[in-house]
Amino acid sequence: MTLASATSPVPEIWFKAKRVLRTLVQVGIPAFLAFALVLPQILAVSGIPVSSELYLWLISVAAGITAVAGGLSRVMAIPAVNTWLVNIGLGSVPGSAITNLNLPVTPMDATIVTSPEAGAPPADIDPTPAAADYEAKHVNLGD
Repeated sequence: MTLASATSPVPEIWFKAKRVLRTLVQVGIPAFLAFALVLPQILAVSGIPVSSELYLWLISVAAGITAVAGGLSRVMAIPAVNTWLVNIGLGSVPGSAITNLNLPVTPMDATIVTSPEAGAPPADIDPTPAAADYEAKHVNLGD
């Protein structure tokens, strides 16, 4: 998992309204199918009478679930929330797409930074190559 700093350029989410609409469709279709079609039949087979009032409650539950999912989708599109989500691996972009990361620099990384095409290393990095018996313990950051 990568850690984006507070100043990381996490790209702003495009088409926020479209993402909310997609979420409403993705959640609404199964919710209404389950609560309006399947659950009333299960209740009827179980011997529980399905009155119009109960049916209305089931439809309301499906609408509530769909509305909450749409609201959460919109909140997740807020830039500060999206930056936090990138930090925990659930953002709109993979952590590897962020250029300014708060990651520790190991001696092995310092030798990469000192390559001719990379330019001079930052002052706080020791460019000394790693010892021969150095065993890298890198974490697979994944995306």
